[in-house]
Amino acid sequence: MASASEANTPPMSWEGIDHALNRVRGELKRITFNLADLDGHVGHRMLRGADLRGTTRERWEHADRHIHRLWETFDAFRRVVDDASGHRALGGGRASDQARLTFLLTGPCIETPLEKAPLHERGLLDADTEHITAAEAVARMTADYEEVTEVVSAAESAWNTLHPRLAGLDALWQEIGTLGDMIEEAGGGDDEALRSELDRVGDTVRRDPLSLLGPDLGVDASGLERLRKRLEAVRGRLRDALRMRDSYRESTGHLVSAVDDLEATLASLHELRARVVTRISEPRAVGLPDPVPGLRARLAEMDTLRSQGRWRALGALFGEVQAAVHTATDDARERRADLEGLLDRRSELRGRLESYRARAVRLGRAEEPGVSELHARAHRELWTAPGDLRAATSALAAYRRSLEEPGVTETTRDRTTPGADASDGESDGGVSR
Repeated sequence: MASASEANTPPMSWEGIDHALNRVRGELKRITFNLADLDGHVGHRMLRGADLRGTTRERWEHADRHIHRLWETFDAFRRVVDDASGHRALGGGRASDQARLTFLLTGPCIETPLEKAPLHERGLLDADTEHITAAEAVARMTADYEEVTEVVSAAESAWNTLHPRLAGLDALWQEIGTLGDMIEEAGGGDDEALRSELDRVGDTVRRDPLSLLGPDLGVDASGLERLRKRLEAVRGRLRDALRMRDSYRESTGHLVSAVDDLEATLASLHELRARVVTRISEPRAVGLPDPVPGLRARLAEMDTLRSQGRWRALGALFGEVQAAVHTATDDARERRADLEGLLDRRSELRGRLESYRARAVRLGRAEEPGVSELHARAHRELWTAPGDLRAATSALAAYRRSLEEPGVTETTRDRTTPGADASDGESDGGVSR
């Protein structure tokens, strides 16, 4: 006997029934395949078996509820499709068979459990199941599947990015331990702090990887990167410590030579600066710091640490002194360029003045009072020691402009348009041009 819902559903044609049955069979096949693929997915297995916490646990619990409902709906959907397929295979073409198949394929024949409401929202006679159509079941399963795969895919992406980096950090830590054993000196609190930080980061990567996703869903590995730099710095200091223990004289010998070279470089710079100061008053020549005494004091401190067998401290100090020597050498190179730039600038301005003087002669204006006075002013600024390059640049610009203006000895016919070399650049007389 047909149910009320079944009786109220207009029967489909046999052609329509076969078309709808083929559609739900195809949907069942695809859903079965995708659910099996999801169940075996590495991200799904890792989430299912991990002791999760924090954001990842919250999102996985949410996804797991959707998985549970997805499988419940799938089982009910499969039973209905199997029922419809069996009924069609045995049906003799009667109207009752046609009505039954129409109901199975289009009516609310799929029974699924309702999600329990909070106790204060329940009624005594509330139903605990609902009936939906095959199309509604497919739509519900699709939505549940998307909720689950979003979390699984995000976790897999995070793990794929973070686990190799975590493995690299673990390898660095193992190397640090090996180097520490080789120099036979405990690392103390610094190493313990690094170990604790590595444990904390590792726990986050393994148990709460989704907490490291940014707003754009990209993986934020900045914390691991900072820890990597700290571990590499410790490894570098330990390598320096081992080198200090095994080849102290050779290593410090190179460092002493570098300090000697720096001292010689600074001595020549002092001579260069003295020449600049006697020739140029403005811009003022850069000052020259002298880091050599401090560096030599630190070299002596290295000898003390060696005598005490403090290899870690010695390795750290070696790295600091080496970096300080490199920085001081680079600084000396830049200061030499500044000083030489001032002399080069003065030579350039002198050459430009001679060029303008030759142009004034060609124009027949070299002896005009105004032009001659401007030339004398520029010449005085450039050939008086110490000279002011800023004032010289200003005087030279005024001299050039005077040649571009009509002169008292110039007729309209003889006036010339300034050539391509008439727009020489102006600056404040500094090194930068």
